[in-house]
Amino acid sequence: MQYTTGDYSRHYITEALFRLMEDNPYNEITVSDVARKAGVGRATFYRYFSSKEDVLRFFFDRAKSDFASEQVYRPRCKEDYLDIIKRVLTYIRKNKHRLQLLVKARLEYIYTDYVSSAMNKTFSEENENVYLAAGYAGMISAITLRWIMSDCTDDESNVLEAFSSIALAGMGD
Repeated sequence: MQYTTGDYSRHYITEALFRLMEDNPYNEITVSDVARKAGVGRATFYRYFSSKEDVLRFFFDRAKSDFASEQVYRPRCKEDYLDIIKRVLTYIRKNKHRLQLLVKARLEYIYTDYVSSAMNKTFSEENENVYLAAGYAGMISAITLRWIMSDCTDDESNVLEAFSSIALAGMGD
């Protein structure tokens, strides 16, 4: 894949924001701080993002894109869904520190909104019930945030069982 200057700028800006969040309260971090840490000017920041929250949304967009690029089949049975959930949990564990920074900054609503938007899009593409989309989004957000707050130390099989029991209860074995 060919990367553009914009791709690199967005990457460095995202990395800079997360690094600054490690040592500073989110509400005290300025766009100038992020731009300086990323090695870009304020104008470059605003070329790609309208706010710090926009940077965080970009992080989730990129994560979803990376995850989707690895998805080679459309799930059709319970085992397929469980495989996807396991992959999601692996990705969350890999990125738990960043997600914990969101929780620490009381920005988990960005994650929750992102999950909700993704579920709405998925369900609308398949002409499914939008209320089911809301239910799945709430479940995914609540369970994964709980797991993130436990530092992902709770047994993954318990997390997987919760997803399975709630979301896949109607599917046969």
